[in-house]
Amino acid sequence: MPDNEPARLPIYSRRRGRRLAYQNGASWALGNGLTSSTLVIYLALELGAPGAGLAISMVLAAPRIAGLLRLAAPNLIRWFGDRKKFCLVSYLLSLVVLAVLPGCIVARALQTPTTGLIVLVVAWCVYHLLEYLGTVGLWAWLGDLVPLRIRGRFLGRRERWMVSGQAVGMLVAALFTMFVRDGWPELPKWLAYVITAEVGVACMALSLIPLAAMPDPGRATGPRAQSPTPKRRLLAPFADKQFRRLIYFGCWFSFFNGVTQSVQYLYPARVLAISLGFMLLLKMGMRIGQLGISPTMGRLADRFGNRPVMLLALPIVASGPLFYFFSTPEEWYWMIGAWVAWIAYAGINVCLPNLMLKLSPGEERETYIASFYAISGVCIAGSTLLGGWLFDRFGDSPFVVGGWEFSFYEYSFLFGWVTRTMGVLVLLLIVEGPARDRPDHMT
Repeated sequence: MPDNEPARLPIYSRRRGRRLAYQNGASWALGNGLTSSTLVIYLALELGAPGAGLAISMVLAAPRIAGLLRLAAPNLIRWFGDRKKFCLVSYLLSLVVLAVLPGCIVARALQTPTTGLIVLVVAWCVYHLLEYLGTVGLWAWLGDLVPLRIRGRFLGRRERWMVSGQAVGMLVAALFTMFVRDGWPELPKWLAYVITAEVGVACMALSLIPLAAMPDPGRATGPRAQSPTPKRRLLAPFADKQFRRLIYFGCWFSFFNGVTQSVQYLYPARVLAISLGFMLLLKMGMRIGQLGISPTMGRLADRFGNRPVMLLALPIVASGPLFYFFSTPEEWYWMIGAWVAWIAYAGINVCLPNLMLKLSPGEERETYIASFYAISGVCIAGSTLLGGWLFDRFGDSPFVVGGWEFSFYEYSFLFGWVTRTMGVLVLLLIVEGPARDRPDHMT
């Protein structure tokens, strides 16, 4: 057997591995729902640091910038010598870092909100970097564990477990923060946020148990072909025409999602006066909708291909900012439509990683995965920081377009709708073609 192919596993072992992957995803997602970006953003606002737009953009963008370092993941995995152990160690260290977020509160107690924000952003950044490194190995691991012909269905089912966990986590976080706010109004708001986050860390730690039990096919032994130099290995995804087009799409979609991120978080909190609890309930509703359609998205991807499903889902997802555009303090309920439209993210969440795995040669899968997520992550990070700076600079300025006057919020939402919809044109450039994976093994 060639060296670049994964070792064969018995059928029962592969099936057991898929079940454990579902359990891992559900437990991790439960903790992620409790420790969401929304909760951390509300915590950042509670710290009272100046420059709300920049503060939020830092919370959102800093982890993505650090994510560029995931390009080192393939070499780190080779140096570590064991992909499974590398994943477990990376995830464990990430949770240790996440558990120190209450240090932000200590800084706040010292009446230094700016320092508190810096501590929060650094801890949030390092946590995500370690998680990103582990996830590169995990995606390659799952790509070897699950045959291509059923991978869409597997990812759809795993997505269902994950959105279920996130929905439950968000519901618990929403109810708990509202319970503390209404039951003990004399307590600081951040206390409920911190308790919720620490429980989330515990749930994510439990997700490592099924991960540790999940089999890793690894790589078969045999005659080893001449290994490319680290530089050639790093550049391989960008020299690959098919995969390069996927990177183009990832960069476009990430950039124009990120540039309006700060506005989308600030508008409900500052203009519509919507509480954290209600925002988490909206997210929970979106996750429940995705729970219902994710397996169907996987089956459609296996039958018709990933690109057709994404071409259907993308315009629906892109319409989300339009609902924000029409929402006002008097008619705030329009924004609920955005969260309904974002249920269609299930198609992208299932098909985009499936397409990435399909276009990644098995022997260099880790490098291709790291490159895609690192470059698209930098795009969303840069655009998020740009959006935060633009808000702080022009947030109070009117904009005139075609004789119509818009606020900065309204202009941002229109801009986001148009540019995200145009991503369809970039997606059309991708040629999905036949699998570039190894031949399917028995399931």
